[in-house]
Amino acid sequence: MHCLLPLVLAVSSVAQAPASSAQPASALDAALRKVVADYVGLYRNDTLPKWRELFLPSFSVASTNPDGTTRLRSLDEFYAAQERYLATGREIRETLENVKIERQGRLASVWADFVLADAGDTSRGRLVLLMMAEQGRWRIHSLMFSYE
Repeated sequence: MHCLLPLVLAVSSVAQAPASSAQPASALDAALRKVVADYVGLYRNDTLPKWRELFLPSFSVASTNPDGTTRLRSLDEFYAAQERYLATGREIRETLENVKIERQGRLASVWADFVLADAGDTSRGRLVLLMMAEQGRWRIHSLMFSYE
């Protein structure tokens, strides 16, 4: 029985050891904040292809409608809608307020109020981004949003 204890402790310490490619928590947090900043910062017609790279290929977006229904779209559907919207040439900008980021290892959630400015008109709402670190790079898994 006593000879098993060192073996159990050795296996336990190996299982808990970080992978050699693991990033320090501060680097993960900084990279996560950068993706959140890029989510609004790259949301322009000229940088939209770079903006798309923030999302996982399996990304989905869900939104609420004024009549109480919901809408679910894939990355391709969502991206095409953004291309059409930004191609109007109007001055469109989104900003985030009251951003709350929670990270647990390689998973994170981001809750924020958003303000969408479209040629002088503004709309407000709330969004949540679910994110995951994939090979050291944060990417957006899904988005849910609702206008006020």
